[in-house]
Amino acid sequence: MASTTNYNWSTPDDTSLVKDGAAAIRTLGSSIDTTTKALNPSTTLGDIEYRSSTANTNTRLGIGSTGNVLTVAGGVPTWAAPAASSAMSLVSRVSFSNVANTGTSFDGVFTSTYKSYQIVIETLYAGTAADDLLWQWRYAGPTTQAANNYSNCINTNPAVSTVTNSGVNGGSANTLTTRIGGSADPGGGIIFATGVSGVSTTPVISGMYYECSNSASANFSGMTVTARIYTGFILSSSSSNITGTVAVYGLV
Repeated sequence: MASTTNYNWSTPDDTSLVKDGAAAIRTLGSSIDTTTKALNPSTTLGDIEYRSSTANTNTRLGIGSTGNVLTVAGGVPTWAAPAASSAMSLVSRVSFSNVANTGTSFDGVFTSTYKSYQIVIETLYAGTAADDLLWQWRYAGPTTQAANNYSNCINTNPAVSTVTNSGVNGGSANTLTTRIGGSADPGGGIIFATGVSGVSTTPVISGMYYECSNSASANFSGMTVTARIYTGFILSSSSSNITGTVAVYGLV
């Protein structure tokens, strides 16, 4: 019997007898049916076929779950949940009211999951608007790093022409601003923290803070020179209680 070039279907020879025609047609039809099914294994709405390792045979890939994306694993197509596309992931968001400091609220927020973090002070004010806003590092225990802190805080105010630097040289806390703001004029800001990815190092912060009533702003940077694995932080006012909301995001 003769055969086709691509799929090797059997066909009658030129010398075949007429009486064998029906059988030859059935043989050819069966071969076509088998090959067509192998090329189209779909059974369900949303199925996708892809070339398998067997010649002239496709493999059925069922539809994925809602939100899945088509990717490749082990050299074949597969459905999977999409990779995180956001550059920021919320780690913790805490609101506090009339407290001496944020205490244990932000213990454990720094881990090896992220290389750096962004702390967003959504709103913050103190009983005394002109108080300093202070930052202290926390480490296992939890314990507060109350020594060897160094920072610069450049304060500006559009109402005056002077610019002041409130520096800390080996003190108990880093100063972020010299005017935290009161309940009628709360402040807010952003702090970037690096060197807090689960290894022993000397961590660094930098950022800015804005206090509303005086349109006063501060740009700051700070660190502690004592190397440890730091896992959190405390915010406090220099002389009175604080109220506010602060969120911590891990930076992917």
